Amino acid sequence: MKIRGRLIVAFLIMTVFPLCAGAASFHATLQNQTDTIIDYYGVSPKDYKNYGILLNPVKILYNITLKDFTAIANVADNIPSELLNYNVLDSISSAFVKKDSFIVVKKDGRDYYIGDETCYKSIPDLPPFSRHKIGNNNNITLNADNSFLIREKDFYYADNTEGQIFLITNLSKLLPYWKNSLRDLMLCFLLIIVITGTMLIVWLYHSIVKPLNILHIATMQIGAGNLDSPVRVTTSDEIGELCRDFEEMRIRLKSILEERIQYEQDTRDMMSSISHDLKTPLTAIKGYAEGLIDGVAKTPDKQEQYLKTIVTKAVDMTYLVDELSLFAKIEQNALPYNFTTIDIGKYFDDCIEDMEFDLEAHKIKIVYENHTAPDTLITADPEQLKRVINNISGNSIKYMDKKEGILKISIQDVIPLPVSPPLYRQINEDGTDVIPPKVQEEFIRVEVSDNGPGIDKRDLPFIFDRFYRADASRNSSKGGSGLGLAIVQKIISDHGGKIWAASTLGDGLSIYFTLKKKVQNKTIIIKKQVD
Repeated sequence: MKIRGRLIVAFLIMTVFPLCAGAASFHATLQNQTDTIIDYYGVSPKDYKNYGILLNPVKILYNITLKDFTAIANVADNIPSELLNYNVLDSISSAFVKKDSFIVVKKDGRDYYIGDETCYKSIPDLPPFSRHKIGNNNNITLNADNSFLIREKDFYYADNTEGQIFLITNLSKLLPYWKNSLRDLMLCFLLIIVITGTMLIVWLYHSIVKPLNILHIATMQIGAGNLDSPVRVTTSDEIGELCRDFEEMRIRLKSILEERIQYEQDTRDMMSSISHDLKTPLTAIKGYAEGLIDGVAKTPDKQEQYLKTIVTKAVDMTYLVDELSLFAKIEQNALPYNFTTIDIGKYFDDCIEDMEFDLEAHKIKIVYENHTAPDTLITADPEQLKRVINNISGNSIKYMDKKEGILKISIQDVIPLPVSPPLYRQINEDGTDVIPPKVQEEFIRVEVSDNGPGIDKRDLPFIFDRFYRADASRNSSKGGSGLGLAIVQKIISDHGGKIWAASTLGDGLSIYFTLKKKVQNKTIIIKKQVD
């Protein structure tokens, strides 16, 4: 979930959840208090919906013990003599004790029966007899000072004497119900706030803070140079995307660092090898030059031999210096090219002719086959392409271990894949459709193979890497910089071709590369049919 969605959810949690939970708590708390008051005071619930009784205090006061008072009034109207029976009065009064109520009966204005002497003393004078009326008199008196609710019923006894019965209720315990309701509601709302805050904190921690902590730790690890600890992505939001980008950056940095370390190691190995290779001809040049100076070579033939050796060693040194210079240009991607159109047949004929003398000197036979069509043209840099052929053949010469070596160069066309039919591009003013053909690029493939020692399959994928040597101990005796095939790969790649190798250990090495043919674009014009 995106951060925007998380904010929306957080807003809903902070608003909808407290409202719903608060409404539920409000309903449950007030309903519980309502049920308690109804049961405690005998209030009839039919006139109230849910907790409406708590929201209408006037109705509470009016309906408290109304049902019980109606029963007493009925007795007073129908059998008033019962209200002179102490047993009946004690029974009625004992039933009201649990409702914090009691009765007082008067006859001719004098107290006849008092249900609770203690509470009665705290009540001021009761109202006098007014008039008799069948049913509830509805004479209600509220003593605010002492929190008493007084209901009065006036009647006549059988001897026509005035009678009064009072149902007195102590309301001092009613207020705590409201206090309890308020307290419960406050506790519920406080609990809801705590739960909501906890939910948000836990959710935001796992979705935002925890990934940020992971990212912070990863930053510290990278700052300390530790690039091996991965950044684990646990979310799919913007922070997760940032963690993925950070992980990709870590991987790239680690790759760059490893390449840099390997590059430095390869450079050290190359410098060590080249310094050794330079030291060898320098020592020879110095030795032969001193021999000439000291007069060791006294005869003209001997002197000529010494001079030829000096020249040969100088050429070797020049080759190594050229390799270093070319490598520097490759590193700077500044290898110079002069592309021209070349007839591939004529070009390789000249190359083979130049190579034959050097190969014969090393007792290597050259086999050349050209299977391309006459006048096959390519676009290439002749000098750099010659360097490719020389580097590949030079490796074959350097590592040849057979008495009769064979170097085979074969050229043939690469069969192109089928092309899709041409598409209409535009219509000329004369009504003809111009259809440029969709020509697929065509290549020639050059194979250079020998019957030398070959290369192990596990080393084959790396032979085009810079400074790579399949057998360092064996190659150190052969000399070279380890850059020959890397330079070849770069040149072929810049020509738009590909290069690869195949070999069987002990059975020679074959190197293949492709070069683009030069194809002239043609426009095919098809006359449009006229209906």
